[in-house]
Amino acid sequence: MSTDYKKKCIIVDDDPQNIAILEHICNEFFSNEIEIINTFSIATEALKFINSEKIDIIFLDIEMPVLSGFELISAIPEQSKAKIIIVSAHDQYALKAFRHSVFDFLKKPVSIADIRECLNKIEKQTSSNSHFNEHEISDNILVVNRQDKTIFIDITQILRMEAAGSYTDIYLEDGTKINSTKKMNYYETILSKHPFYKLHRSHFVNLNKIREIIKNEGDGMVVMQDGSKIEISRAKKDEFLRSIIKDKKL
Repeated sequence: MSTDYKKKCIIVDDDPQNIAILEHICNEFFSNEIEIINTFSIATEALKFINSEKIDIIFLDIEMPVLSGFELISAIPEQSKAKIIIVSAHDQYALKAFRHSVFDFLKKPVSIADIRECLNKIEKQTSSNSHFNEHEISDNILVVNRQDKTIFIDITQILRMEAAGSYTDIYLEDGTKINSTKKMNYYETILSKHPFYKLHRSHFVNLNKIREIIKNEGDGMVVMQDGSKIEISRAKKDEFLRSIIKDKKL
């Protein structure tokens, strides 16, 4: 199997011999598919690298000093798209590993066949996910692709969206909060034909899910159906009220 894009990988293991063996297998037999861009014997150093670089795959040991493999997983930002593959000599960690939503669990000593099977799984998942396009909305369904799963959201169930840096938190009627790696202006574009309004830079609300509008002399306040409150700036208030009226909410 060959690909134009080599998946960028790191190895995190406190045993230099284990790192050397895994790195040799990857470089010798799978260099056309993956590239080992760094290795770490200290998990805290690996975490710094993960936070600063785009990584596709993390080969991760469990039993390490200072920071264990599971502690490292918990510290990795949710927006990271890296697939975590546990590489351990201890079978008892397998169940806990999958509870941490790791992609795969490989038993030491790792074989060429193990890596081959793992990469095949990644390729299969990537091909499957490619069928779901976030740019397409069909029958009022919004598609959110994430590292761990693809989420289908009924647009009528969305209360509001809130910018979180370069990402977006999507709040639903049932209290669920879904984190998306897309910026909020992305959703402004694809939801332009739906009754959503951008109150200010950080908030995008469903006009059909507003419980009440508090009209102060200066700034106003929108209260959503879940009780959350969002301020409306003086500059935005008149335009917002006109949008509500146009949508026949008042």
